[in-house]
Amino acid sequence: MAEKSSGRIAVFAGTYAAAEAEGIGMFEWDAETESWTEAGGAGGLANPSFLALHPKLNVLFAASETAEGAVAAYRYDWRERTMTEINRQPTKGADPCHIGVDRTGRWLLGVNYSGGSVFAFPIGADGEIGEMSDFHAHEGSGVRADRQEAPHPHSIFAVPGTDDWLVSDLGTDKLYVYRLDAQTGKLTLRGAAEVAPGAGPRHAAFHPELPLVYSVEELSSAVSVWRYRADDGSLSLLQTTTTLPADFAGDNTCADIHLNASGTRVYASNRGHDSIAVFRVAADGTLEAQGQVPCGGRMPRNFAVVGNDWLFAANQDSGSIVAFRLDEQGIPVPVGSQIEIAKPVCLKIANL
Repeated sequence: MAEKSSGRIAVFAGTYAAAEAEGIGMFEWDAETESWTEAGGAGGLANPSFLALHPKLNVLFAASETAEGAVAAYRYDWRERTMTEINRQPTKGADPCHIGVDRTGRWLLGVNYSGGSVFAFPIGADGEIGEMSDFHAHEGSGVRADRQEAPHPHSIFAVPGTDDWLVSDLGTDKLYVYRLDAQTGKLTLRGAAEVAPGAGPRHAAFHPELPLVYSVEELSSAVSVWRYRADDGSLSLLQTTTTLPADFAGDNTCADIHLNASGTRVYASNRGHDSIAVFRVAADGTLEAQGQVPCGGRMPRNFAVVGNDWLFAANQDSGSIVAFRLDEQGIPVPVGSQIEIAKPVCLKIANL
C-alpha cells in the first residue's frame, strides 16, 4: 500500500511479545492534530518482529523471530479495526528477522538470522502463504568472534525497478544480490560485495532516482554508500561515514536506515547513543553529516519516514513510538506525541 504524508496515517507495529499477548499493533496518526489512536491488533504469534505489507491486498505478513521460525499472513480491516490470521508457514531456520513482498505481490522473501539462510514463499490470490519455493544457506564467518561466528543475514530488500534483492549478512560482512524468478519463485545468486571487516551490515535503503544503496552497519556504527549496477548486480563502494558524534565514547550499534521521499536526506538509528543520525545527500549521492537527534526513548531499533514530513521512532527498550516532524532542513523535530507499546521493533505505514 502506498504511503501518504498528510491526514490520517496507518501504522503497524511489530514487537517482541509472547504468543499470548497482542504482539502486532495497529495505530492511527492524525497529522492535523498530531495525535495517536489505538486501532486494534493481533496476537497468537510469538515475537512477530518484522512486518511486510502486500502491495495490492489488505494483507500483512509477520516474521515469528523464534528458534522454530515461521511467517504468518493476516487480513486486516481498518474500518472494523480487525486483523485475522490467514495461515502460517515454517521458515526452516531459526530467528527469521526480516521479510519483504515482491512488486507483483506473488512472492514473500525473508531471512533466518540464526539459521543463516534466505527463503521464498508463494503468495496466493487471497494472501495465503504457500509451500516454500526456495531456500539458500549462507556460509562463512567474520572477524568478530562474538557476533560473526557464522552467517547472520539480517535483511532482504527489493532493489527498486528490478527483480533483484539485496541481502545484508552481518555475520559474513557481505552484501549479497539475488535475482528472483517471478514465475517460479526461485532465487539465483548474482554476486556478493565484501564490506569492511567487522562492519556487520544490517539494513539497506535505496535512492529514489540514483542507482545507489545506503547500507547501515550495525557493528561499526557507520553508513556506507554503494553504486549498484543493474546489468550484472555488482556493487562498488563510494563512501563510508560514521553515524556518531566525534566525542561519543560509549557502546553503540546501528539498527535501521531510511531516506525521505525526495532523496535529499538519509536517516540512521543509533542504539546506545539513542539517536537518529541525519545526513544531507549531495548531488552525487554521497553523504554529509548534519548531526544526531535524540530518539525520545531508548534503543531505536526501527523507524519509519513518511514522505518528507514525518518520522516515527520505535524505541524498543522504552516501549514507545515517538513522532517527529521533519523541518525544512530535514531535521526531525519532536512534536511531543507518543504512544506506548511493549518492545516495538518494526513499523510499517499503510493508507487508510
